[in-house]
Amino acid sequence: MSPLSVPPPPKTKVPIFALKSTRLRIALLLMLGLFCATSMRVNLGMAVVCMVNQTAFERPSEFSNLTTEYTESHQKCMKSHTSLESLAEGYDGTLLWSPKQIALLLSATFYGSLLTIWWSGYLADTFGPKMVLLTGVLDCVVVALLTPMLATTSFYAIFIARLIMGLGEGFVFPAMSSLAARWFPPSERSTFAAIYTSGNQVAGVLGILISSYLCGTDFLGGWPSIFYLFGFLGCCWTIAWLIFASDLPERNSFITEEEILYIKQQTAGQNTNQKAGSRKLSTIPIPWKFIAASTPFYANLIAQFSFNFSASLLQSFLPTYIKQVLKVELGKNGIYTMLPFLTQLISKNIYGILSDSLKRHGVLSNTAAVKIFQFVGNVGAGLCFLVLGLFVDCTTIPLAITALAFYGIFFSAGICGFYTSQLSIAPAFTGTMISISMLSGTFGNAASPGVVGMINKYGSEKEWTFIWLITAGVNFVAAAVYVVFGSADIQEWALPPQEFPPDSPIKSGSKQFELSPIPQPIAIAFDNVEIEIVGEEKEDEIGREFKPVPPMRQRSRKISDVSAQDFS
Repeated sequence: MSPLSVPPPPKTKVPIFALKSTRLRIALLLMLGLFCATSMRVNLGMAVVCMVNQTAFERPSEFSNLTTEYTESHQKCMKSHTSLESLAEGYDGTLLWSPKQIALLLSATFYGSLLTIWWSGYLADTFGPKMVLLTGVLDCVVVALLTPMLATTSFYAIFIARLIMGLGEGFVFPAMSSLAARWFPPSERSTFAAIYTSGNQVAGVLGILISSYLCGTDFLGGWPSIFYLFGFLGCCWTIAWLIFASDLPERNSFITEEEILYIKQQTAGQNTNQKAGSRKLSTIPIPWKFIAASTPFYANLIAQFSFNFSASLLQSFLPTYIKQVLKVELGKNGIYTMLPFLTQLISKNIYGILSDSLKRHGVLSNTAAVKIFQFVGNVGAGLCFLVLGLFVDCTTIPLAITALAFYGIFFSAGICGFYTSQLSIAPAFTGTMISISMLSGTFGNAASPGVVGMINKYGSEKEWTFIWLITAGVNFVAAAVYVVFGSADIQEWALPPQEFPPDSPIKSGSKQFELSPIPQPIAIAFDNVEIEIVGEEKEDEIGREFKPVPPMRQRSRKISDVSAQDFS
């Protein structure tokens, strides 16, 4: 039994989708920030098809030029196009980058993020995620604005710049997740996670569509305008973030006291050791030994790797695949490339609401929900990759479009799977856990361009078949592991010390935890309603008896003075 009892949350709960919901505004700001950071990274994948001279490097005779490729090796594709000139229009860049250099450039941000992503979550948990996230996005803004100049100067200059962009990008997701643990109650996390991670899909839809259009224009030189536009949007976001965002609900200038109290009550069981007003998410030492032995943690790492491997492949190389295998002109390339991201954007928000609704009504437990959604995501995406690899060529474009659309529908289920689990199994260490998980994801981000660089020498169907089969295998393995080991329950080692079960091996065997003092009785005035918390008889493991404390009224406290300890 808990040493304190507390009445249920007030009936004046602020709904998620209410106009006065500051939680929703924070989620939308996070979504726009992720949109800016992702756009400034992935737009190079679209821009490179019109930046680079694709025929400048020696190839085997059957790949030597467009005419030979279509008349000898791919004569079947000619029926889909009125002329070779219309197909080649827009693919007329001047930069002399080889396919290996392009793959290296597209993976450079991931190598950079390896240096920061493993400790950025700890930084966000300790010093507050607001400025950590701002730093990451600003880094991307500066590199994006300098990209046109650096790309025309030297390949090595743009490569180093992309590495630096990766350093900033390593701060983004861990900081967002640390902020989410402070702002979003457990019963709403799938919904909010679906909202703010939609920034990835918005970048895939709008970013790629706009980029493909700007590629074919003369505005600001064509492809350079892509980087100027999204760099400017990033600058606008940083201003809005500084004004409207805060590390904690009680530090926000635009939130109501009613919503502050609701958030604190709903997150009470998870952040008990967070001091009132402190930017730190928890004062408990990080239990590294127990994290290292946690099977749900490893299941999340594998799911994260598969998620990022697939996402990076499509974000960076789908325009190239559509050009090389489907033989689609530049105008349609952008439309086809955005399709899986559009279906992700729609389906992930439906999944989020559905998942939270099923959990609230007791249809699914937290763990059952994440396992089911993750299985659907990995297996469904894997089947779509098999279709692309085995049944698609330039004569079956409708089938390719269908497979890409369904990939987006299945893929987005992972947000209600492993990602929700990451926010749930150890809420007090969210930033740290996300950093470690994103490190695994970064290996996935870097691995897929590496695979493409090794296999895709000449852009043939056979090479792309092999790439899709590898990607399908990665997803099937992740699904099998997650069904066995996945979980969304708070792990025993992540509980506040005073909530450990009496027979817990963690409590008796670890010297890094100390019992926290039992919070003093308090009374909180709120809209003329007073919440009184009373003590109970409780005996600790050494036999000391805590005498019951009678209900009492103390001095009035502000809502911002209340900590999660007051509700545990």
